[in-house]
Amino acid sequence: MIKIRRHDLENVLSQCSDENPIEACGILAGTINASSGGRIKEVLKVYHCRNELNSPTEYRIDAEEQFKIFSEIDAVELDLLGFYHSHVSHPYTSPKPSSIDRDRANYIGYSYMIVALNPTRVSSWILEKKGVFKKEEIFIL
Repeated sequence: MIKIRRHDLENVLSQCSDENPIEACGILAGTINASSGGRIKEVLKVYHCRNELNSPTEYRIDAEEQFKIFSEIDAVELDLLGFYHSHVSHPYTSPKPSSIDRDRANYIGYSYMIVALNPTRVSSWILEKKGVFKKEEIFIL
């Protein structure tokens, strides 16, 4: 499960809408707590990133930008929870991982939140192994 505060989710949705028609992207940081039901992630910080591909069907976060954000996450003693991006163009208007997402996702065990636009829908997925995602429950605080 991943928990996110309403204003953080609205922040992500706003970025996705503003950057349409290209895919928006970013990084999620927060805390991870173990429970009898598994790991519960709580988003405490949203980092907007620039899609260096400037594409309506794929995204890539610049390696230097990603390194800088990962360093900041470590410095403030948060955990990397995962990533988010939008799906804006046909046929990827579903909030499910696309074939491009399955091919390029590399952070096993991390969350991949997907925002589909028109109509707006949000889902989150955990990368279980290369190319294989499992749906993750989103809880809005």
